[in-house]
Formats: sequence, structure tokens, C-alpha cells
Amino acid sequence: MARYDEGSRSIEGWGQTRLVIRGALVLATVCYSLVAPIATRCAVIAALPQFLPVAQVPKQRDSQPKEDDTARALLDRVGKPDQAVVETFKKAGMQDVKPHTLTSEERKAVEAALAALPALNKRVLERHLHNLAFVDGIPGEGTGLTSPSKKTGLSDITLRASVIDESLTTFLTNKERRVYKQDASGMTITVAGTGTNALTYVLLHESTHVVDISCGITTTPGGPFVQSIWTDYSTLAPSLAVITPTTYFRGADHLPMAKATSLYDALAQTPFVSLYATASRQEDLAELVAWHEIYTQGGGDLTIELQDPGGKTIRQWHPLTFPKVRERFTEVDQLLSSQPGCASQS
Repeated sequence: MARYDEGSRSIEGWGQTRLVIRGALVLATVCYSLVAPIATRCAVIAALPQFLPVAQVPKQRDSQPKEDDTARALLDRVGKPDQAVVETFKKAGMQDVKPHTLTSEERKAVEAALAALPALNKRVLERHLHNLAFVDGIPGEGTGLTSPSKKTGLSDITLRASVIDESLTTFLTNKERRVYKQDASGMTITVAGTGTNALTYVLLHESTHVVDISCGITTTPGGPFVQSIWTDYSTLAPSLAVITPTTYFRGADHLPMAKATSLYDALAQTPFVSLYATASRQEDLAELVAWHEIYTQGGGDLTIELQDPGGKTIRQWHPLTFPKVRERFTEVDQLLSSQPGCASQS
């Protein structure tokens, strides 16, 4: 599961991960699986879902005092990044990468983000997280690297330290804008996220990757998160592939802003909660679980806004109201509440 998260592409299984840093293609030796980018299922239908009212936020799961103990135990895994990880960043062109020592306030923020994770994710991290590290020197549009530890069966997560103080809207907008290039239209995209901060979102996303690998969720043939959507790691089912726009997240060139409306109208007809979710089956699951938790536990929302040159909003899309996304939330509920034995898998 090695990858330079926001903007990487990888080959499933133990092997090589292709890192895309500022347009440059770099190879890094890693293991596990992860990343890639875009897919979409659409139909020639009026894009009405984004205007549907947000359903009542489900009741939050009862908190368990022992989960705070788990978060504190996981905080003890914070340490310096492995030197091999630092070298991977440098080979990708980030020569200024260096370890970041958390301040007392930053440690509180990290502990709070860990405490916000679903119980399943925390149990899996207890067994499979070797080290959580933070570094300075990663460009603002990047997140970090999740890689196999030297200890078999464990993972190291190394994150950009500045994400600790970043708003979710800033994080999401910077990521989304990599899909596009400016054109004569002068339009811009903003992705507004509420309900949590960037750090909590990132740890929700990354920890779900560890759950996926440990529990074999997206590698189970015919499983609920892949059936009729994915045929392998990054190949869409035929019914989706024929109508899926190809974007930067799937290795395509940057698109002109003029194409944004048709792209998000198409996304609204799919089971994907974001463009990034279309990257691969594992990114799909990680995005789905992260946004399910932000919505159900944090009362958050996700809004994509297309703005004219003067900053006036032209269109909005609300992925958490997309019908096919909402249908999948039931599967996430079942995953998070009925897999107590999953974390015990090696």
C-alpha cells in the first residue's frame, strides 16, 4: 500500500508505485497496493440529484471510553519517518523533506483525529500500524506516503505536517484543481468540505486503506464494494467504463475548465463520491468510508462549486446527495458495525 497519496498512481500488490510529482513521473519500490485515479458512471439524465435535500443525519454511534485509550496508544506510534521513506520523497524531487517534530498542540490535534476514526479502523491500526510520522517539505498539493514497514504485515504512514493546520476546503480545493487547466472561460472550481478538518479526513482515508488491505474488502470477488463497479484494481465494469470521463486522476492530461459542468453532471449519475474515488477500487472505498463518517458522525457536507471570473457561483453539486452514493452508505454501515474479527487478520 505504498503511495504518494494525492496525485499518485500505483500497481496493485507488491511491486512498484508510480509517483507523479508536479507532472514528473518517478518510480519507487514499495509494496501492498493503492492509488490510481478516475472513473464515472453516468447517463444522459437531467442533473437533478445535486439539488436534493440532505437527508436527516443518522444518529451517531455510541462512544466507547476504551476507544480514547486506543487513540492514545496509537499516538505513541508517532515517530521519525523511516530513512527509506525520506529517500523516496527525495527521489521524487522533494529534496527539502525533513522530519517534523510535533508540538504539544499538534499532538493533541493528531490524537483527536485518531479518536474520530471508526472503531474498526482503530482496531486494525492497533495491529497493523508500525509508525505514524510527519514531515516538512512536501508540496501543498501532496499528502504523504503510506508504505510497508520493515516489519512484515505492518505499515508506516508519513504525512505532510502542514495538513495538521489545514482546513478541509483548502485541502480538497487544491486537490481538485489539479484536474483542470485554465482556459478562456476564466471559471474556477472550489470544493467546500464541512464537519471536520483536513487531518481527520486524511486519517479516515488512509486508515481505511489499511483496513482494506488487512480485511481484503476490495479484493473479495463479488464483494459489495466492487460488484458491478470494478473488475480489477483500476478497471471499471463495462457499463461504467463506456461513460466515464477520463481525468488527471486516471492519468489523463489536465482538462479545460469549460468541461467542468459536463464532468460533474456525469459524476452525479455514478456511485462515486468524488472524482478521486474513480481512481481505483481502493481509493473508491477509502473516499466512501471517509465521507460516510464525516457526514454521519460529524454532520458534514461536501459541495463542489463552479464559479465565474468574478467569483459568482454558476453551479453547485452535492455528492453526498447523489442517489447511488447514498445507496452505498448502507454497505458502509454494515462494514463498520459487523466486522469485529476483521482486525485480527494478519
